[in-house]
Amino acid sequence: MRKGQMVTDRELEILKVLWARGRASVREVQEDLQVVGPVAYSTVQTLLNIMEEKKGLVRHVVEGRTFVYSPKKSPERTIRELTKRFVDRVFDGALDRVMVALLDSKSPDPEELDRLRAMLDEARAQAERGPEAKADREAIEG
Repeated sequence: MRKGQMVTDRELEILKVLWARGRASVREVQEDLQVVGPVAYSTVQTLLNIMEEKKGLVRHVVEGRTFVYSPKKSPERTIRELTKRFVDRVFDGALDRVMVALLDSKSPDPEELDRLRAMLDEARAQAERGPEAKADREAIEG
């Protein structure tokens, strides 16, 4: 994603289709999006064009007369970038404020709290190991 570019809800839906399929034509994306609600072929085509040319989210190849699109980045990497931007914009980068907002918006069950605790413990261990551990994890996730 290019700096400063946010992903709209519809663009995220399109990315989810492409991540699930790996690659898809405009028609295939449109058909998959019909599950969510009606969307015109020309709308999908326009969004994919914006996602490629202005936002750098997808790429295409031409097969015959058909444009076939694929995502440029893995879901993990895209979600990480979107989350960082959101946290920076909304919470000024304060992770504790993010956690308070999340816990206020949805009460976790005991199993979710256990998983969150394990994630926090792992994050602490990675922080103690240094930036190399984070770089290694990001390289693995793509």
